[in-house]
Amino acid sequence: MQLERILLFFAKYIESELGIVYADHNYFQLQNRLEEIAKLLSVESIEKLFTQAEAGITGPFKQLLLDLATNNETSFFRDPRVFKAIENVVIPNFLQNEPQGTQLRIWSGASSTGQEALSLAMLISEWNLKTLKNIPFSILGTDISERILLRAQKADYSQLEVQRGLPTPYLVKYFQKNDQDRWIANSTLTSHIQFKKQNLLAPFAFSQKFHLILLRNVLIYQALPSKIEILRRVTDMLAPGGVLILGSGESLLGLSSDYHQTAHEGAVIYLKKEFHQSAA
Repeated sequence: MQLERILLFFAKYIESELGIVYADHNYFQLQNRLEEIAKLLSVESIEKLFTQAEAGITGPFKQLLLDLATNNETSFFRDPRVFKAIENVVIPNFLQNEPQGTQLRIWSGASSTGQEALSLAMLISEWNLKTLKNIPFSILGTDISERILLRAQKADYSQLEVQRGLPTPYLVKYFQKNDQDRWIANSTLTSHIQFKKQNLLAPFAFSQKFHLILLRNVLIYQALPSKIEILRRVTDMLAPGGVLILGSGESLLGLSSDYHQTAHEGAVIYLKKEFHQSAA
């Protein structure tokens, strides 16, 4: 009973801070993460961690709790259908709707260790080389976890990580292996990418709107009110004609009526209604 009360306490705290919901059947996962936090803070048990939490969750304790509460599973070119849709639909629509020379601005929300942002940079770089269009572009990757963002900023990956979805020609072309057998992305990619901390439930302070926002496998962990609020503010950050892409198991059904839905070879994309162009 005591353990259940402790897990409920932390689950409610995480939901209040991040909007992430831990259902009862996921409490084992939360327990594992709390045990990891206890070890990292040299606290002997979850019960002692709970006693400390009742006195206030601040500093390194708070950061660790919020870091480890998130799911940072990712890979290069995750769901290739999405990247095909960006190449064949999103980029051509952008060129059609924007004046020549406009910078294509992309936001990778919940960017984890940076594979999605780097995949986007490779995709656009290759598209520029193939078409000789030379579209200027910038990519913002955001996450709540400072620990994860530090990894993303280093653009430093293990052999196992680069084997997950990264084509060998791109590995050879855009990465270099260091003395520790780690693969480092080169400046051809990283010069286009910036990473910063952002809680999706906190106010956004972005200076410009985006033409493409990827918010994949984020809403699925949120309670309904948080889903609606995040979507409302994300929509405000989309430029006219902007595109939103969610995870393959996510939908805007019952959450927002601000988009036209279209599909391209199995990938679903959402076009902001205020400036809709056919993307079929």
